Amino acid sequence: MVGRRASALLAALVLYGAGAAQTAFAEAPPAARTGHRVQAYKLESVQVIGSTRMTSAQLVQALGLVQGTPLDDQFVMSARSRLLGLGLFKSVILVMHKGSRPGYARLVVEAEDDTGVLGDWALGGELGITADEDDTAQTASGSNSAPLNYRMGLVGRNLFGAMHRGSFMVDFDGTGSLRAGQLAYGMPRFAREDTQFDAELAVVDPYYRYLDTLGFGGRGQGLWSTTLASGLGEFQYGAAMYVNRLPRFGIRGFPETVAGPKVAYYSETRLRGFFPGAGHLIGASLVLSPVHTEQSLLELDLARTFSLADWVYLTFDSRALTVGTDGYSLRAESRIDVPLGHAAQGEDQAELFLRLRGGHDSLDQTSLVGSAAILGLRYHSSGFISELAVKVTRSPQELAPSSLGKTIGGDR
Repeated sequence: MVGRRASALLAALVLYGAGAAQTAFAEAPPAARTGHRVQAYKLESVQVIGSTRMTSAQLVQALGLVQGTPLDDQFVMSARSRLLGLGLFKSVILVMHKGSRPGYARLVVEAEDDTGVLGDWALGGELGITADEDDTAQTASGSNSAPLNYRMGLVGRNLFGAMHRGSFMVDFDGTGSLRAGQLAYGMPRFAREDTQFDAELAVVDPYYRYLDTLGFGGRGQGLWSTTLASGLGEFQYGAAMYVNRLPRFGIRGFPETVAGPKVAYYSETRLRGFFPGAGHLIGASLVLSPVHTEQSLLELDLARTFSLADWVYLTFDSRALTVGTDGYSLRAESRIDVPLGHAAQGEDQAELFLRLRGGHDSLDQTSLVGSAAILGLRYHSSGFISELAVKVTRSPQELAPSSLGKTIGGDR
C-alpha cells in the first residue's frame, strides 16, 4: 500500500514538473528560449494613454516605428529620451504587453502632459530685458547711459495638434531698431523614412550683437534629418545660404554670399529644459560652395554640461567656422546656472546665471575680437520665461559705424 502511494506521488511530481516546464517555456521571453543570445520582443502595435497632445499614429511618426521593430533596452532608452525631448510631457513610461503572436509585444506609452507649457499646442515663450554697458555702442550713440535691450520669443512644439514645430524671436534695442531675428519651422517626422524637415532664417547685427554671429550676419537653411543606427546621432542634408549684407547685417572682410548643399552630423545627450541637462553636444557641418570652392564652410560645435548634485550646472560651449583654409570665426562661452530652490517639473522655477563669452574672427586683413560678461535672473512659469540681466560688452571697434564708413563711404 505504501509502495503504491509512493509510486503515485512520484508520478504526480513528474507530471507537474513537466507541465510547469512547458508553461515556463511558453511564457518566457525570446531571450530565455535561446539560452545563448539575448533576443528582444518585436513591435506589434502602439498605444498612447494619458496624453491629449499625441495620438498613437503621431507617436509612430515621432519615433519612426514600423511593425517588427526590436523592443530592446536601447530602444526603450532612446524612445524615452526622444519623447521627453519633444518638450510635451512631464513623464514618459514605456510598458510592454504580450502580443497576439509569439515573440511580439504591444507597446503602451503612458505619458503625462507637461503643464509647464500651454495647451495642446505646447506653447511657450520668453521675454528678456538687458542693460548693456557697451563702450562701442555708447561711442556711436554719444550717450553715457547703459541702453536697454528687449528680446521676445515664442515657440510651439505641437502646432495645429499635429507635431509641427515653430519658433519666432526678435531682439530690439532701446531705439526700437532690430538687432537680431530668427524664424524656424519643423515638420513632423516621417515614420517610414524616419526623416524630418526643418527650415530656419536668422539675421544678426554684428555691431551690436557680435558674439551672436559666426562669420556671417545672416543665414538660411533647409535640412532633412535622419536618425543613425544604434543611437549614434542624426545625419542631416539639404541646402544653406550664408550672407553678409553691409553695413548693417554683415562682417567686413568675410564673403558676401556662400550658398550650396549642406551635410551635417548632430548628436546631443542633454535633455533641454529650463535648467540645462547634464551631457554633451557634438555637431559638425560642411557647406560646399560650387562656384567658389575656396569659400566652402566647415562648422564645428562642441558643448558639455556638468551637474553638481543639481545645485549648480556648469556649461562649456565652443563653436568654430572656417572659410576655406584662409579664415575662421571662433566663439566660446562658459556658463554657471544656480537654481533657486528645487521645484518639481511643471512648477514655477527660478535661477541665477553668469555667462562669460568671447569671440575672434580672422580673414585676410580682418581681425576682430570681442567679449561679454552677463549676470542675470531667470524665472519660468506656465511655459513662459522672463529674464532680467546686466551685460558688460566689449565689441570690436572695427565694426563701429565710423570704422565701416571708411570702407563703405558712409555711416549706417
